[in-house]
Amino acid sequence: MSRTLGLKLLPAEAIAVVVRSGERLEIERAIRIAIPSGDGSARGKAIQAALASWKLGRMAAVLAIPRSDLTIQNLDLPPMPADDLPEIVHLQAERDVQLSEDGEGFDFLTLAGDEEHPYRVLGAGMAGTQWKQLQAVCDASDLKVGRAVPEPFGWVELGRRALGARDVDAIGVFAAIIERQAVVWASQGDALRLIRTVWLPADDNAAADVAALGNELRRTLLSLAQAHDAGAANPRCYYIGENADEIAGELGATISKPVQASLLEKLIDVAADADLKAAGLSLVEIAPLAALAAAAAEGRRAPLDLLHPRRRPPAPSRARTYALAAAAALAGVAMIGWQGYRNINEPLDIAAAADAERKALAPTLEAYAADEAKAAAIRTWLGQSANLLTEFDNVSTRLRPESLSSEKFPADQDLVLTKLVLANRQLTFDAAAKSNDAIPPAERRLREGSYRVERGAVELKAEGVPGYAVSVSETIEQVEPAAPSDAGATP
Repeated sequence: MSRTLGLKLLPAEAIAVVVRSGERLEIERAIRIAIPSGDGSARGKAIQAALASWKLGRMAAVLAIPRSDLTIQNLDLPPMPADDLPEIVHLQAERDVQLSEDGEGFDFLTLAGDEEHPYRVLGAGMAGTQWKQLQAVCDASDLKVGRAVPEPFGWVELGRRALGARDVDAIGVFAAIIERQAVVWASQGDALRLIRTVWLPADDNAAADVAALGNELRRTLLSLAQAHDAGAANPRCYYIGENADEIAGELGATISKPVQASLLEKLIDVAADADLKAAGLSLVEIAPLAALAAAAAEGRRAPLDLLHPRRRPPAPSRARTYALAAAAALAGVAMIGWQGYRNINEPLDIAAAADAERKALAPTLEAYAADEAKAAAIRTWLGQSANLLTEFDNVSTRLRPESLSSEKFPADQDLVLTKLVLANRQLTFDAAAKSNDAIPPAERRLREGSYRVERGAVELKAEGVPGYAVSVSETIEQVEPAAPSDAGATP
């Protein structure tokens, strides 16, 4: 069993833990360190002074980066070779984040996709200046930082430990709450399929927290069901954290699906010398940090590592290419001489040479066929998406044909959209209405505009919209208009 230091930097403080890995990870020490703001060197020196009594030596360290310090990107990319993916992802990321010159400070994780299917990629990173400040803190603290991992991935490691050796190939959907933030993720074995962080309502309301988390679990299950490789999977749901039994029961009632509880106390041991209460810490606060440190101690690769980002594999040696080119050139010269000799022979020999040339072109034809297949996959992907602005313009015109100042449109038929979700060519929205009578006319206008309409849940309350007492959820999709029939036409 090896020991690893976990460190989390916050604006005015740092949290450090020493973890011993094993069948059950153990927290040996934990401390909250007050650090000055601003200069990275001063912050690092404060951490070094606070940890001097621990006598860490050259113990490996893991830096957990809080979600609030990161820019998260969810990218949908067309099919492509895996070696080309790092460059494309970095080009997309630089539209929102000014990356460092060496590429450190940003990494990505492929959630789905290959050369035949569109990619879903999760990227996380920091601006170049922010990353340099973080490096200055680590350098001044004299710690041996081996990896820098987004803190939410610590919950993913705890989920893996909660499953243990059970259901290795099963898909599990997990949830956890820490302070005013929730983490929801789905994994299959060691492969992460999806991860989301959700900010909970500002006021500390347990019922509202569970409702928000339940809705996010429902959306996660729906996303998994729509994946191209979902198959007949039936994901199991788990909740990890404090009051796990109570919260898991409420979540199960919310999503109408059993949710298993996993207590942190059963996953993490705290040594007698590590007085969390005296340090002003709670187990749920340091659990993801401890899990990331334990994973590093066991040599498990981090899903995302901002210190060692994914890059294009180095180009193979060109020596073999040059040798083959020289051999091909010599063979070509010999072939020309041989062909000149054969040209004086019978037409049968000419036919044989032509057949050999056809066979030589076979690899090129196969390469062209592969390129055409990739182009077809890209065209298919483009055909599955919709123009966002055009779609919103069409839907708004169908929901309210007249302007807001017009008196031609009955005010009782107004719908107030509270939420819009566009996935491929399918649009899902939540709306508030003054009464149930406003819903059928809106659906009729949508159908007249060549939309397939599926009504969802209708509730006799609409939160946040005064004067609108009914809330409804609708799913619509643009369909091609039916061709006119000539069966009943008169000549």
